[in-house]
Amino acid sequence: MPTVRFVRENKEVQVEVGDNLRYVALENDIPIYCGLWKFGNCHGNGLCSTDRVEIRPASAVTPRTGVERLSLLQPMPGVPSYRKNPNLRLCCQVSILDDCEVITFCGKKQS
Repeated sequence: MPTVRFVRENKEVQVEVGDNLRYVALENDIPIYCGLWKFGNCHGNGLCSTDRVEIRPASAVTPRTGVERLSLLQPMPGVPSYRKNPNLRLCCQVSILDDCEVITFCGKKQS
């Protein structure tokens, strides 16, 4: 069973291979949506691009989907462009294959 480590929240979660990262985060109270996007998101369809996270290593999850590539082209304040950060992903489009670290952009900052 892979382990997902949410870095800013200092939380580790055991998951099944193939589990969707969005559901893993939501089920474990990991904040992936900032501000009003908690209520106004696309519910995992890859269209709003507001559930961005950084995942390391990239090989621990499924490759980017076409929808994800298009969604990540939209700029989002406070989040780097995926052209500058190849590990930037949308939670809702990621299936977990192996142990990984996830850095959220809405979670607690490490002290």
